[in-house]
Amino acid sequence: MGTPHKFWMVWVNKTPTTQHRHPMLKLAQDEAERLAKLPENIGKKVYVLEAVNWCWINPKPVEWESL
Repeated sequence: MGTPHKFWMVWVNKTPTTQHRHPMLKLAQDEAERLAKLPENIGKKVYVLEAVNWCWINPKPVEWESL
């Protein structure tokens, strides 16, 4: 697994999920403004979320033993 890089995501309140990662804060802010202007989002809060930590489980390799 490669070294993760900082990223931001945009989420519109009262919507299911977000999936797109933005590599720069400015890009996420631009997207938040674009989404906030859509007719279906008028009056909804649009959040810019910053990833601050990550973790993962390192799976054990398969082990073989002779009988």
